[in-house]
Amino acid sequence: MVPHSERKDPFRNTRARRSRRGPSLPKRGPSGRAARRQSCYRCEPHHVQIAAKWRKESRPRLVYSRPNPMKFRFLWPRSIADAELGAVIDRYLNRIKHFYPVEVKEITAERGRQGTDDASIMRAQSARLMAAIPESGYTVVLDERGRPMDSLKFAKWLERLTIEQPHGVTFVLGGDVGLAESVRKRADLLLSLSAMTLPHQLARVMLLEQIYRACTLMRNISYHK
Repeated sequence: MVPHSERKDPFRNTRARRSRRGPSLPKRGPSGRAARRQSCYRCEPHHVQIAAKWRKESRPRLVYSRPNPMKFRFLWPRSIADAELGAVIDRYLNRIKHFYPVEVKEITAERGRQGTDDASIMRAQSARLMAAIPESGYTVVLDERGRPMDSLKFAKWLERLTIEQPHGVTFVLGGDVGLAESVRKRADLLLSLSAMTLPHQLARVMLLEQIYRACTLMRNISYHK
């Protein structure tokens, strides 16, 4: 009878092969079903792996692109008459940018040239404003003879425009000499902020404040209270 110490282990070679080959599943990395899927993938023939990789790479990818939001455009003559009002204008422009994109385009002012009267300045500025108005979108021209609105009606009207006008809304304001009749005829709406005559920079502040107030009403923000 062969002593127990001299008996041959029938599984010795198998254990050695397993130790050299390593564990069947990686110790670090995917676990559970993902690890079993990965181990089964490695056992597949080469042509099967290539076919699986091709199917994965050729799978169409759905890319969802958000449409460009409605934009507010402001068109007026360049003016540096009051630095404090200019700072307030910039402040409200930055506030509105939190809700909608904003674009400001200032045309060259005609004031200061000798030998020109107010009528000539108005015609020149109005021609530049007309050239800068985009063909698409909704155009609002501010005029004291236009349509008056209170803050709530203005907010509801503006909210409807943000839905119905994907190309944006352009607000046109004149300078201290006013606007020509051609600009008024170009408007889709004549809007009046007040029946009184306002300085053009103060009119910009009032318009921007009302637009920001309307944005807070649309988003139910407590600014308007």
